[in-house]
Amino acid sequence: MAASSSSFVSVSPGYFRLVGTIELNEIKRLSAEAVLLWRELARNGLDQVEIDLSGVESANSATLALLLECAELARERSIRLTYRELPEALTRLATVSNLLPLLEN
Repeated sequence: MAASSSSFVSVSPGYFRLVGTIELNEIKRLSAEAVLLWRELARNGLDQVEIDLSGVESANSATLALLLECAELARERSIRLTYRELPEALTRLATVSNLLPLLEN
């Protein structure tokens, strides 16, 4: 069975879902997608964004790297980012790595 493709899905202005299985080979594409997304959000004047992770089917170090990148992009644009429904495995990985505070606002 092939893993589902991952992507950011716009639900409403300032609210997105990250869905699918995030594999290492998809990080470059998702990273480019995130850069475009954050540019658009800043251009539209949004200062608060939520990303729902309940649709993430598999969380790993690649997922954590992507979330950290999104957090940095948000900080650079003075956008408050909140993650919702962090998968338990991802929370454990971020905690063990002492990176959880970087995902929290």
